[in-house]
Amino acid sequence: MDVDREQRAPAGAITVEDEAADRRVLCLRGDVDTAVATRFTSARGRERVVVDAIDAGGVTFISSSGLALMLLCAEASAAAGRRPVLRRSSRPIDRALQLAGIDTVFLRPEAEEPPR
Repeated sequence: MDVDREQRAPAGAITVEDEAADRRVLCLRGDVDTAVATRFTSARGRERVVVDAIDAGGVTFISSSGLALMLLCAEASAAAGRRPVLRRSSRPIDRALQLAGIDTVFLRPEAEEPPR
């Protein structure tokens, strides 16, 4: 067993940042692998993560678990009457969304509807 490998910090991170009193952003950075996604969901328990935006511009790798987490957040947000915007994405995110056939699920800033 490689002790150094076990003690290393994860290569990626997922956080929820509050931008304003009512605006939350799901932030993904680095290598968002299964371990990173599992750590995030385990820390939240059964809490549904409702966000207004997703910032994945700093992602260097994303696993299917990371994509599933993004979808779960989008579904929870839709159930709460919100539709999160994929504010920033990296090439690995765009490619993974395209390969999974879900690249049209997330609004992009240029596709955001104007306020009424």
